[in-house]
Amino acid sequence: MKEAKIVRPTNQVMGVEPKVGDEWDAGYVPNGCAYRRVRVTVRKEEKGWKVFCVGYKGAETLSKRILHASNCETCAKAFALQLVFGKGYAVCVEHESSRINDVALFDGTVTVLLTAMDIKDWDALDEGSRHRILWAARQIVDGQLDWQKAINAWERTEQKGLSLNAAIRYWDAGMRW
Repeated sequence: MKEAKIVRPTNQVMGVEPKVGDEWDAGYVPNGCAYRRVRVTVRKEEKGWKVFCVGYKGAETLSKRILHASNCETCAKAFALQLVFGKGYAVCVEHESSRINDVALFDGTVTVLLTAMDIKDWDALDEGSRHRILWAARQIVDGQLDWQKAINAWERTEQKGLSLNAAIRYWDAGMRW
């Protein structure tokens, strides 16, 4: 495994303290030029830092969700980078990886998947659909499935005109082709 990138605070990199509302982009899932994509950002709040994701379909904004909150700027940024580039990609200069646990990374990955797929209501999904989304998230976190393949499979699926739960079954099969 490659050595993790060390994330440094804004004041060390740019020489200024971030203000409330300042945002930092971690990147896009799968990438910035993809038709369907999710942008992951970190924003300075009154109390701490929040990691957000915003889903896009072309120029249309699908939804915006909070993924994670942290008191530490570099922990929030390292978390965001790990969502975009994979587990172990980045580490907080102050806390190392002790604050980025697998559960938070998994939950964030599930939320990014739901955002990319424009699924707003988890409760509307049947048990099988939930399991398929959770399994895909686990594979992404473990590096067995990449974001590009998961989102491309969803783009192929949504053109079929299926019900949501049927579409998720088709999507799951499409990722394994």
